[in-house]
Amino acid sequence: MFAKLTETTLFFDVVGAGLDATNFPLKDKPVMVLLNGGYGFDHAYLRQGLDDLAEDYQLLYIDMRGQGRSFPTTASSITFEKMADDVSELMAVLGIDSAFIFGHASGSFVAQKVAMRYPSKVLGLILVSSSMGMSVLPGKDEEGYPTPFLKDRVQGDALDIAHHFFYYAFDITEEDYQTYFNQIGPYYMAPSKMDLYPGIFKFVIHKMDLVNRFRSITPFYNSLGKVDQITCPCLVLAGIHDWATPTVGSFMLSKKLSNCQYVEFDGSGHFLFIEEHQRFKDLVIQFVTDHS
Repeated sequence: MFAKLTETTLFFDVVGAGLDATNFPLKDKPVMVLLNGGYGFDHAYLRQGLDDLAEDYQLLYIDMRGQGRSFPTTASSITFEKMADDVSELMAVLGIDSAFIFGHASGSFVAQKVAMRYPSKVLGLILVSSSMGMSVLPGKDEEGYPTPFLKDRVQGDALDIAHHFFYYAFDITEEDYQTYFNQIGPYYMAPSKMDLYPGIFKFVIHKMDLVNRFRSITPFYNSLGKVDQITCPCLVLAGIHDWATPTVGSFMLSKKLSNCQYVEFDGSGHFLFIEEHQRFKDLVIQFVTDHS
C-alpha cells in the first residue's frame, strides 16, 4: 500500500488485525512501527524475525523515503530527520495517535529522532543494534568493555573488501556491493549462526545511489547530548558478536536514556531478533505489556 505525504510517497505494509477478537467486546491492539536499517534497504529482512509479533500487535512496516517500493526521491533529501518526519506524518495519515517504535541499526537512529521530535507519538522505543553514533567513542566508564572486531574473524582479502565498503571515499559500484555482502555478510551473524544469513537477505531490495547515500550519512550520526530528551520507556538490545554495531555503543546509549532496560544476547550478532528469536519475542512482549 502507498501513502502520499507532503514531500514523498511511502510504501507500507500492515501485518495483523487492529482489533483483538479473542474476547468481546473487541479491543484495540497496540501498534508497532518497524524501521529497518541497512544501506538503502527495504524492510524485507525484518519480516522473518518480526512477523509473528502480529499475534499480539498490529505491525506497520515502512519502506522509508526513496527506499524499497517507496517512490524515488533525490538521495540528498534522505536524512535521519526527514525520515523521522515521514514516520510521524504517515502515522497521522493512518490515524495512529501513538505507537511503539522498533528500530534496527540505522533504523534505530530514525526511531531516536521520532522520539525526540514527536514524543507524544511514542509509547516506547525498542532499539536493536543501536548506539548514539559511530563517532561517539567510549569513555573511562567503558574502558575494557568487550568489543568484537571483524578482524578477529576474517583476514586477508576479506578485510580489504570490508575496508573498501566502509572507507572508500567515492561511490562504490554494484559489483563492490555484491562482493561485500556475499563475502562479509555471513559474519554479521554469531559464529554459530552464519548459515542463517542467506535467508535474511533473500528478498531485500537495494538501490545503489541510496547505498552510497547511507555510506555518507550513517558514520556522522551523533545523538550524544540529545538522547536525554527521550523520556519514553526504552528497550535496548545488543548481540555480543555484533562487530558492525558493537555492544559498547548500545550500552553507552542505554546509560543516557532515563527509562531504559538493556539486555545483551550471548548467542547473537547483528540480527538477534532472528538469531535468538524466542528470547527476543519474550522480551518485547513483556516490555509492551509493562508499558501499555
